[in-house]
Amino acid sequence: MKKYLFVFLLITVVGKIFCQSSTGTISGTVSEEKTGEYIISLTVVLYKDSISSKPFRGTYTNKFGYYSFSQILPGEYYLVAKGVGYQQFSKKIRLKEGENLRLNITMKTADVVTEEVLVTAERSSEEAISRISTVNIAPSFIFKLPSLGGETDVFRALQTLPGVKQSSELSSGLYIRGGSPDQNLYLLDGVIVYNPNHLGGFLSVFNGDALRDIKLIKGAFPAEYGGRLSSVLDMTMKEGRKDRFSADGGISLISSRLTLEGPISENASFMLSGRRMYFDVLTSMFVPKDEVPNYYFYDLNAKVNYKVSENSHIFLSGFLCRDVLESPEDEEMKFDINWGNKTSNLRWLYIVSPLLFTNFSLIYTDYSFRTDIYDKKNIANNFISKSLIRDWTFRAEAQYFPEKNHKIKTGLEAINHRFLAKTAFNFENNLEIPFNSKDATSIELSYYLQDEWDVTDRLATNIGSRLYYFEEADYVRFEPRFSATYKLADNTSIKTSLSMAHQFLHLIIRNDISVMTDLWFPSTKNVLPSRSTQTVIGVEQLFDEGKYLLSLEGYYKKMNNLYEYKDSATFSFGIPLENQFTRGNGEAYGVEVFINKRLGNFTGWIGYTLSWTKRKFKELNEGKPFYPRYDRRHDVNIVLVYEISPSWEIGATWYYGTGQAYTMPTGSFRFEEIGLTDYEDIKYQYTERNGARLPAFHKLDINFLHHFEWFSLPWTVSLNIYNAYNRRNPFAWYISTDYDGTTETKKLKQLTLFPLIPTIGLSFKI
Repeated sequence: MKKYLFVFLLITVVGKIFCQSSTGTISGTVSEEKTGEYIISLTVVLYKDSISSKPFRGTYTNKFGYYSFSQILPGEYYLVAKGVGYQQFSKKIRLKEGENLRLNITMKTADVVTEEVLVTAERSSEEAISRISTVNIAPSFIFKLPSLGGETDVFRALQTLPGVKQSSELSSGLYIRGGSPDQNLYLLDGVIVYNPNHLGGFLSVFNGDALRDIKLIKGAFPAEYGGRLSSVLDMTMKEGRKDRFSADGGISLISSRLTLEGPISENASFMLSGRRMYFDVLTSMFVPKDEVPNYYFYDLNAKVNYKVSENSHIFLSGFLCRDVLESPEDEEMKFDINWGNKTSNLRWLYIVSPLLFTNFSLIYTDYSFRTDIYDKKNIANNFISKSLIRDWTFRAEAQYFPEKNHKIKTGLEAINHRFLAKTAFNFENNLEIPFNSKDATSIELSYYLQDEWDVTDRLATNIGSRLYYFEEADYVRFEPRFSATYKLADNTSIKTSLSMAHQFLHLIIRNDISVMTDLWFPSTKNVLPSRSTQTVIGVEQLFDEGKYLLSLEGYYKKMNNLYEYKDSATFSFGIPLENQFTRGNGEAYGVEVFINKRLGNFTGWIGYTLSWTKRKFKELNEGKPFYPRYDRRHDVNIVLVYEISPSWEIGATWYYGTGQAYTMPTGSFRFEEIGLTDYEDIKYQYTERNGARLPAFHKLDINFLHHFEWFSLPWTVSLNIYNAYNRRNPFAWYISTDYDGTTETKKLKQLTLFPLIPTIGLSFKI
């Protein structure tokens, strides 16, 4: 028996060696002809006999535009590259025995109007891998959508997708499938951005002019991503045009922006993009400083890349943003709030062989947030909160193509965290401030391994896992990840996924005061890492040769070890911060419908979400489950873009959402203090936490774009109409007391933020 087994193994090994020696590889990069930048997620297909025959092999380019086919027998083939917005590339090639053929592809942009919306929808039936819950929006498409104040925003565009909600009309935060914004992993060129908001959440810090690719994974993400519970927003910055110098700029009601890019040498290019809000400049010109708050923000993106050789490439990117908000000079209650991010990433791309692609990163991240509140009359309102995270990260990743049906990704990440969390409450200005603080350093290690395995021509899977170690309390966590796609027909597929995720950092926010008090706090022995498990199942159908896509997905997510401040938090000196937290659980489930028209002069989508989000904390709401404010039962989004002519375009969005969960008074009572019969203190009785609902929210926004030439330069003027039919949408309810001299009357009143607002913007491109 041992002899037969030995012979079998010998034949297998020899056969494998012989097979590999006689086969070859076809690999290369795909870039855009005009800019020279690499193209992400483009379909590359091999045909054996002719382009009209059945595809022989298919794949897609990675973040650096790289593709690879392994174990290809010698012979003649047709190599085809295609994607939405590009002319199809095809070339007949001959592969010799054992040859490693390197073929770099240059793609021309298509003359027809096409917009990239969904990654999986772009890929034809020739490609086996299809990612569940993944959406890719082109930055150029975002600029065609309506905006408030003329400033287009990445987050507000993403909020039009099913499964993505906003907490209020004032917020651009992403609440994805029942998770709060801190449960989203925001990556800019592979670097974590801890606070992605300007203007207290009104705008995101990500300037669309600086972005090349925007990918949102709404849940059950693969093992290559980790550290957050809910979703991943992975954005890649432009590398800079390699053919010529270019400039883009624009001015809106609230800010101005400018982007410069171009070649440095034959093998190097750069991109520099900046944006500045000038609210402080405008108000100082017309209003005294002691009457209005002082506020401004700015952000700056930069990237330089250098091609060392055909197989070696170096990228250096950086990001800087800052927000400053100060109270008027003569206010009795003064506040000073500022926050910002600093990041940099030195990345080395190295192609070891046609089958092995690697990249290494050295990353620095500096995030700070501070809130200072001083009340001259009542020291009980005095409050200071400081939060600092400073990271040094080393990351090594590899992509390996061992066989035709396998694509293996693996990576190791080591982060040296430095945390500082400080709060102080109820103190005198002239005394030393009694801080409660947490100052710590911790090492976070993670390793992931995943395999994209095409089991058959119809069944594709992504199997992986991630292993974590967090030094602060010696936590070790294991995260399995699995997804599968099965093709019922060429244009019909069903998908499913199951994943587990952990989060070692917690964002704690005070809900009893209206100003921002963000405080990031690491996991400790008493503060456990958060955990989520998510299951997704869906079906996808393409119609009319891929022009239309119908997607239906259902999900269930369970979350454990969520943290908030206790209702009884005192912030007294000497009490550890973590003793002020309460721990709870949550769950979210729902169904998302997405109908997308992707090609032609008329593009857009209709999205519908039916969902439930619940929280339960032992020390909140008497231990009973409650709905967070961003819970909405029904959400409907309609997004349309129509090119009327080469010089005129119109974009429109219509949104309907169930009213937000809200805590409201249900009655009032009063106690007359003994000996002071003229003094009456009115008390209110409230619903359960978020036990009431505001009225439904709906509005229509329209954007008219006109392209023209002026001084031989291309210009675009935009006219935005926010809330076109002037819907009085509720932002908050409150109780008002009217007194006519004899009788008190209590009335329920509504606060509305934005009526119909027309704005104009102007942009240019050289």
